Amino acid sequence: MRPDELSALTAMLGEGAARMTERGALEDLDQTLTRLIEVAVANVPGADYGGITMTEDGALVTRAPSDPRIADLDALQAQLGEGPCVTVQTSGTSSVVQVDDFAEEDRWPRFAPAAVNAGIGSLMSFAMAPHGAAPGAVNLYSVRRAGFAHLDRVLGEAFALHVGVVVYGAHAVANLRRALDTRDMIGQAKGILMERFDLSADQAFDLLVRSSQETNTKLHDVAAWLASGSGSDATTGTGSPRSW
Repeated sequence: MRPDELSALTAMLGEGAARMTERGALEDLDQTLTRLIEVAVANVPGADYGGITMTEDGALVTRAPSDPRIADLDALQAQLGEGPCVTVQTSGTSSVVQVDDFAEEDRWPRFAPAAVNAGIGSLMSFAMAPHGAAPGAVNLYSVRRAGFAHLDRVLGEAFALHVGVVVYGAHAVANLRRALDTRDMIGQAKGILMERFDLSADQAFDLLVRSSQETNTKLHDVAAWLASGSGSDATTGTGSPRSW
């Protein structure tokens, strides 16, 4: 890598890292992604617009579009099931899809003319998902034909990995919080059963598990039902807890 490329890469990743470490960055994912896309558009020379597409629950969704036309183009790709953002997330063969001239592009016969009509000349789409994360792509758009040079690709690839780590981290934090919430809820429900029926902690947990299995209800939902007080009638009196 040339010194100028290394300098540009270092500057962009440094600015991106600063945005990542701002207070609440992993908690407010959409706001963080918007800021990171702003960094990418400002630092990748050929980029006029940017955005992120992610596959969530089997559907292509748009995150952090820097311009309304980008949101429209991403929505069109989701509707048509074709386009560079779809290809880079589903091909499994390339981490980058580059379009030098949409007017001459024949890979996506329905999407390419729409991109031209929207004033987009060229594009680079970078797969961003680390191992175990939901598929996603960082997409940079240029209003010019052949708007991206070698440096743009170097910066884009590095930045896509940067964004992928942010998304993966945010999802990991969310999963951890759900796990902690579930643990706390189960702890409250166990406490209720232990007090009402003079059970040990293991006996109370076994009862929760058995109730979950017999009613085909998630353990967290059974615990939440008890902890919320909805199960107070079922856990009072002299009857056996097995009756509920």
